[in-house]
Amino acid sequence: MKENREILVTIGHNLKNARTSKGYTQEQMAEQLNVSSKFISMIERGCSGLSITNLTNICKILDIEPNSLFNGVLNYTDSKDEYITNALSTLANGDKEFLISVIEYILKKS
Repeated sequence: MKENREILVTIGHNLKNARTSKGYTQEQMAEQLNVSSKFISMIERGCSGLSITNLTNICKILDIEPNSLFNGVLNYTDSKDEYITNALSTLANGDKEFLISVIEYILKKS
């Protein structure tokens, strides 16, 4: 099982990836959550945890599934389909469109 600090770092990394892929700055995210940008920075660096309420609100703001923030923390499934779905939920729309074109290319080759 992962250590607490490692868990916080992983969640923070996933949050930063989701936030930046959606085009939000730390300041914009903080404003929407009614917290300081320093708090967002601390979460993203794994220096602080966050409440369930803030986690839920972050997911609403970024339009992501909560489980996408836990990628790399818990491996509760062997399903590659579920892993792909969770990973895709953190990507920006442009990246999703690119992946769709790659998938379509692969399917045409088959």
